[in-house]
Amino acid sequence: MTRVAAPTISVIVPVYNMGRYLPDAVASIEAQGFESIEIVVVDDGSTDETPEVLASLGDRIVAVRHANCGPAAARNRGIETSSGELLAFLDADDLWPAGKLAHQLQRLEREPELDVVLGRIQYVALEGGELPDIEYEDRDAKTLTHVHLGSGLYRRRAFERIGTFDESLRFSEDVDWFFRVREAGLRVVILPEVTLLYRLHDTNMTRELTGRDALMLGVLKKSLDRRRAAGIDGDLVAWRALDERAPVLPAVSVVIPAFNADRYVRDAIRSALTQTHTPMEVIVIDDGSSDTTGATARHFASRVRVIRQAHQGIGAARNRGIHEARGELIALLDADDLWERDKLARQVALLERDPTLDLVFGGVEQFVSPELDPPTTPVRYVSSSTGRIASAVLMRAAVVARVGPEREDLGLGEFIDWFDRAIAAGCRVSEVEGTVTRRRIHATNTGIRLRGSRGDYARVFKDVLDRRRSAGGTRP
Repeated sequence: MTRVAAPTISVIVPVYNMGRYLPDAVASIEAQGFESIEIVVVDDGSTDETPEVLASLGDRIVAVRHANCGPAAARNRGIETSSGELLAFLDADDLWPAGKLAHQLQRLEREPELDVVLGRIQYVALEGGELPDIEYEDRDAKTLTHVHLGSGLYRRRAFERIGTFDESLRFSEDVDWFFRVREAGLRVVILPEVTLLYRLHDTNMTRELTGRDALMLGVLKKSLDRRRAAGIDGDLVAWRALDERAPVLPAVSVVIPAFNADRYVRDAIRSALTQTHTPMEVIVIDDGSSDTTGATARHFASRVRVIRQAHQGIGAARNRGIHEARGELIALLDADDLWERDKLARQVALLERDPTLDLVFGGVEQFVSPELDPPTTPVRYVSSSTGRIASAVLMRAAVVARVGPEREDLGLGEFIDWFDRAIAAGCRVSEVEGTVTRRRIHATNTGIRLRGSRGDYARVFKDVLDRRRSAGGTRP
């Protein structure tokens, strides 16, 4: 194998009772092909065969042993012992894929201002291990993008600037460190390549962890306290904004309001994420659901941003999502509807061809949800080539400032009202040919669930007529 000369890289491997996995982890580091590399293994007081395994590795590694203090202390000891200007971390039961260091070192050499280069994580189940029940970026390869120390390559200066790991934390010490990275404004990039093989087995540290959410809340509180003390206002940079698997431009934000929609929201989100024009972000507003809607949406991990609020209705949920959106274009998708795969691509193309357009719709096809029995379901099957429903629209973000938010005092008809105000404001509207949205008919459609609010439609239509009279009756 050709050895590659490189700046000294120190790889820190904390190990606690994982001796049986350690040789494979070390081998995956050595297989990277770098001569100028230092492997520091810190035995955190193991009581298994780890000491014997360490001895068998000989001078291939720098071995350190101390009393059990937890992973944060073990990693800090490794940092103190190491000599490289570049640092990397690998848990003893995980592996690095071939080329991991080459990809990341190339970026750090090309961009001296970068502090941290991360990558994607591939989940691998060993005997006795279970893959987590989440929605993967690649459902076959089981890959995800999220914060994990083992996926990165770091300049030592990053630790000199923000400090090492908080040894008071036995868990989530890595999440805490990454919060400090964002608080300090360090330069970070996430590569499209897989840079860590995360192995699941019957003795993973987090398998026995209880109170995980409480620990994460504690880490978040620490971050909020630091930000208040430093006078840092606003949200931290979102990790997805650092991801180099960039969305197709122009950037589209997808807003999905959801209330007790756990039965359908997964399919809606999938139909957004699998668009041929990849959206920049998908935002799910969990409008005070009492079912598992929020948990279902969070199965998509970093690919979906889930925001929970007290139940206020669909208008308020859409308004919140649009307020949070960062895209140049905004698409709305109700949690029980579906998009055709090229929905965004066709509508974006029309907006780009005609910069004077503000909103683009497309055809809508109704379908009966599979759990219903069509023969006993009174549905009028209607396909419209110009469906003026929220799930069929793509609009420029600037339109919202021009028209204003949706009304929040309506249970029904809020989008009809908003669209009429858009026309009254002079917004230009067009549509693409063919179906873009499939509207689901099911037992809990808003119109059925809120049948007692049908008077809202009368209020909306009265307001529409009033606006048209004020405009001299010139609008259709």
